[in-house]
Amino acid sequence: MLEIFGQVNKEIKEGLIKVADKVSEKFFLPKKISVNLSFVSEKAIQELNARTRQIDKVTDVLTYPYVNLKVGEKLALKDYKFDLDENGILTIGDIYICKKRAEQQAAEYGHSLLREICFLFCHGMLHILGYDHETKTDAKLMEDLQDEILTELNITREAGQGGEPSTNKINFKSGFVTILGETNSGKSTLMNKLVGEKVAITSPKTQTTRESILGIYDDDNCQIVFVDTPGYHKRKNTFDDEMEKHIANAVEDTEIVLLMLVADKPLVPQYQKLIERVSTTAKKILLINKVDMSTYEKLYPELAKLSAVAKVDEILPVSALKGTNCEVLIEMIKKYLPTHSFEMRYFPKEDYTDKNLRQMVAEIIREKALLYLDDEVPHGIQVLVTDYQENTFPIHISADLYCEKESHKPIILGKSGEMIKKISTASRKEAEKLIGEQIYLQIFVKVKPNWRNDIKSITELGLKFEG
Repeated sequence: MLEIFGQVNKEIKEGLIKVADKVSEKFFLPKKISVNLSFVSEKAIQELNARTRQIDKVTDVLTYPYVNLKVGEKLALKDYKFDLDENGILTIGDIYICKKRAEQQAAEYGHSLLREICFLFCHGMLHILGYDHETKTDAKLMEDLQDEILTELNITREAGQGGEPSTNKINFKSGFVTILGETNSGKSTLMNKLVGEKVAITSPKTQTTRESILGIYDDDNCQIVFVDTPGYHKRKNTFDDEMEKHIANAVEDTEIVLLMLVADKPLVPQYQKLIERVSTTAKKILLINKVDMSTYEKLYPELAKLSAVAKVDEILPVSALKGTNCEVLIEMIKKYLPTHSFEMRYFPKEDYTDKNLRQMVAEIIREKALLYLDDEVPHGIQVLVTDYQENTFPIHISADLYCEKESHKPIILGKSGEMIKKISTASRKEAEKLIGEQIYLQIFVKVKPNWRNDIKSITELGLKFEG
């Protein structure tokens, strides 16, 4: 059963019902289920994004599943017997579509509004059923299913506004690019420069990046999803093992790998350490970073040695800090990305990261702590935002800053609370620039002994466990 709220014409309504029926048939859904589909304004969907995702922007579709399904898992009403209404009907989710955004995208892509709205609804239905697009493999599976369902219903991309084939030819490039390197090789700085926004925190301290972080470059003809991975280092605990898994997963699921070397160290040993981890199917671009910290006389002999052994597709000297050759790198990446006959975007055009504001504020606090604290403390700290009240003025944010040892707590607090005040003030100022609103920030210092060796503690502190 499909409940539609908002005004759509008869043709679109019939198309939506066909999509709902086809999805039900393909995934063997029970007959006694219901989905709520609401057509809303740009303002309404922006408010929903801000309230539920801490993302203050207009998007085309939002989905809120009421069932907890994994890909391929069959929906059984008996698992949700307490959620059935008086008629035995289970509502499996809410889908919100911004009609104005759908109209804009239909015109931009050169197909009918019927096709665009049915595509967005199908996309939402697959989200309810456990599908997602967080990785290239997941996105490809979801995209193939959407196209398969709509093609079977003869709701194709080629249909123009009047039902005639579109004459618009689209050659759109998109894909995933993984950045690999040792700690402090400049991976996060490079990604921030390429994306044009501060996505990943940076620090002179080692092991700053702890999880794979996505940064999204987008222009009219291309979307590049950069994956900034933790730097390679000697593993000392369970958490280091988890960071290693993040690296392995990122390398496995990518079109292009950027191998990041630094110019002020011998190049060949760095290259040999990285190349052994790279899939043979991925294109490889070797980047020599920090060229501004070396001289031609020192670098040329190293490049000659490297060229003799490197088996890569391209070699490019860059300065992530100064932006040297970053535009050249973007064009180089585009050359190797897959070409699509439609706008194959893994993320909405306006997004520049997969992180929400809570996560980004937590990372800002951790960055400032890394900046100001002694070397022995940072590796054992983690930040978790516990409260984010966006409807207040100023916005109220509370965060817990965890360390591993009781002896570290007074260091983080500082004499008369001066250190935590310094961290808090710097964090607040940067978070206000990010959010565009005044913030009242509270940071509480807590101790969680040996958390980096405990999987439960790792996940409780908001870090992904790769398994």
